[in-house]
Amino acid sequence: FKPPHKGHLDMVRKYAAGADEVVVIISKPTKQGRYLPDGTEITSEDSLKIWQALAADLSNVRIEASKDHASPVTAAYDFIGDKGPLNIGDTVILGASTKDDDWKRWLSAKQYVKDGVKLIDPERSAVSPTTRPSGEPYSATAFRSALGGALDNRAEIADFVGAENVDAVLNILGLSNVEETSSMAGGAVAGGSVPLGSTSGKKRRSAQQDTIIRHENIDLSIVDEVMKLISERGI
Repeated sequence: FKPPHKGHLDMVRKYAAGADEVVVIISKPTKQGRYLPDGTEITSEDSLKIWQALAADLSNVRIEASKDHASPVTAAYDFIGDKGPLNIGDTVILGASTKDDDWKRWLSAKQYVKDGVKLIDPERSAVSPTTRPSGEPYSATAFRSALGGALDNRAEIADFVGAENVDAVLNILGLSNVEETSSMAGGAVAGGSVPLGSTSGKKRRSAQQDTIIRHENIDLSIVDEVMKLISERGI
């Protein structure tokens, strides 16, 4: 969830309507980051705060950031496994979308679930994804693009998080000063305008780093596909 949006929230609402508790676990990537167009990194802490704002009205939803796992799948397996908090007799659903057979990421879950805990078939418990008013699917990539022009894209950002949450999200990401920065940048006195969120203290990247990260994302996506194939074949 880099960052979380209405598409993610809708899935959580659907599960929360029928479950005693929904736990949202945010992984903490060690290499593969997610960045706004200006180079600001969206951290797991940012995602945690945004989740807390979006799900504030859901009393049976708990959000936490994994301290040990960079992979969301590994974090989930740790949660449902022998050392996790589930009790014998509990029933667990692993959240997934029907889009692109997203539920297949959980094909190996049976071998990790704690003895005495019932795991619902991931294909049967997967939920249909919600779409934007335009008919397009919600996308974290599109959301990050909209945040890159926060001053001009408030309406689009509201589409992703709700109008009531726009200011909170911009503040969390260090973009709350974007309007002030823009008004001051008209003359750009003594050197160019200030980049978005420049006062947030967040990590930024250079153009060279951008190229490296793009290649790294491609490589990691290939690794993910290979791991899925290995899992499906039971290796």
